[in-house]
Amino acid sequence: MTEDGIRQQLVKYARLAYSRHLVRGSGGNFSARVDSGRMLITPTGVSLGDTEPTSLVEVDIASYACQSPAGYQPSKEYRYHADILRLRPDIGAVLHVHPPHATAFAVKKRDIPMLTDAAFKQRPIPRVSFAPSGSDTLQQRVADAITTNPGCAALLLEEHGLVTLGITVVAAFYLADLVEELAHIACLAAAL
Repeated sequence: MTEDGIRQQLVKYARLAYSRHLVRGSGGNFSARVDSGRMLITPTGVSLGDTEPTSLVEVDIASYACQSPAGYQPSKEYRYHADILRLRPDIGAVLHVHPPHATAFAVKKRDIPMLTDAAFKQRPIPRVSFAPSGSDTLQQRVADAITTNPGCAALLLEEHGLVTLGITVVAAFYLADLVEELAHIACLAAAL
C-alpha cells in the first residue's frame, strides 16, 4: 500500500473507532508502518474522530525522531508504538483505544473471560501492569510484554485500555472491536 493509502486507512479507522465508542475525547492513538524504518501516528490532543491525513506525524521506528506537521505533536504513546513495530516485523499497525467493557476488566486487573465460540479462537491477551501513559515505565512494560508473549495480538493495559496489533490497520481495528464485544458479553453473562 502507498503512504497515501496508509494515511487514508488510518484516518478512516480512527474516525470509525470514535464513532463506535471504542474511545472518547482525545484519547487513544493509531499508528501504521510506512516502511521498514518509519511509521505514521495520530497526533496528541486531537480526537480520533477528527483525525486528518495532514495531522499524522511521521516517526522513525529506531530513533523515535519525529517529523510533525505544523501545530501537531505525536501521541505521547509513540515510543511504545515504535517499539512494537520494531520488535514485531510481522505487524503493520498498532491501535490503542479505551473501549468501556474491555477497559473495565483492565481497571479491575482481570483477564477478559473467553466465553463464546469467537473467544475460544483468540490468542491469550496478556495484561500489562499499570504505569502512567507516556511514561518510560509503560514503554518498557509494553516492550517486555511483546517480548515475553511472542505472537500476541492484543494487550490489556491495566487501569488504562486496550492495545491491538495487526498486519494492517483494518485487522488491528477489527480485533479491537471484537475484544470489546467479547468483554461486553462477559459483563452481560456475569450479570445474569
